Amino acid sequence: MSRKNKDVAGYEILYILAMVDGDFDPREGQVIVDYVTENFPLGGNLEAAMEELSSTNRDDYPILFQKCAEDFYADSNEQERIDFLKFALKMVKADEKIDSDEDWIINKLYQFWDIS
Repeated sequence: MSRKNKDVAGYEILYILAMVDGDFDPREGQVIVDYVTENFPLGGNLEAAMEELSSTNRDDYPILFQKCAEDFYADSNEQERIDFLKFALKMVKADEKIDSDEDWIINKLYQFWDIS
């Protein structure tokens, strides 16, 4: 698996956050659209990312999530990570309920990226 740039890794993290509770809410989809609009102003090819996400078993999301978090970290600075966490928090709040798996992912991002 090759390293993703931070924008693609962030997209995949948000997608995992949207899907991990088993229910993709349209409000979560809007957060992803906002992220793509902000981070891919000229459009971007997310075909490979969608292929990877659609072929990943839900049980394997934690593995893919960790890889994406590592890739995002490697390609970003602290402010970019903090800005991304704002999107991630917006994502988990979008459907007005925070699932334990969503909470786990958010907490892991803070741990992986050493943000307190």
